Amino acid sequence: MLFDISHAGIDLLQDNLFEEKKVTVSVLRLDKIHPVVSGNKLFKLHFFLQEALRSSHKTVLSFGGAYSNHLSATAFACSALGLKSIGIVRGEQPAQLSATLQQCIKDGMELKFISRQQYAGKENAGYLHTLQNGSVECSIIPEGGFHPLGAKGASLIMDLVPDDNYTHICTAMGTATTMAGLLMAARPSQ
Repeated sequence: MLFDISHAGIDLLQDNLFEEKKVTVSVLRLDKIHPVVSGNKLFKLHFFLQEALRSSHKTVLSFGGAYSNHLSATAFACSALGLKSIGIVRGEQPAQLSATLQQCIKDGMELKFISRQQYAGKENAGYLHTLQNGSVECSIIPEGGFHPLGAKGASLIMDLVPDDNYTHICTAMGTATTMAGLLMAARPSQ
């Protein structure tokens, strides 16, 4: 991993219902890895960042909204790894930036605001080419890491599950990238 993940741990949850039903419920605490690049974000970014580090251009471009934890994590990770970062932000630039976008700027991310209509075309190859022509050559990370590389990175989360005593793995879901990664690495009994 590009970042230290040793602070992650598993906490056993206690509840009378769990005892009554004779089930054990634990939570993998990815939020303890780092205050900014934590949770599934670090894992979904992992292989994209490796590619960017190997490239000659050393620039990462990604997408998100005004409160995007993905953009914030990307900005911090890029800064820590000596990569340049560009964030394409959905919507016109507001008079007052969100705390999230202010943090992105502090972490060195260049922000470009585009209309919601333009943002809707962010997955169109022609539009992506136009974006690259407007700036330096760069590695593109889809919004939220939604891509097979993001899922491959999310699969690394299962390396932190210590044994196969876990029969069910649950996760919150947005783009389903984390879920796809967990399914890639889950054992047949899970």
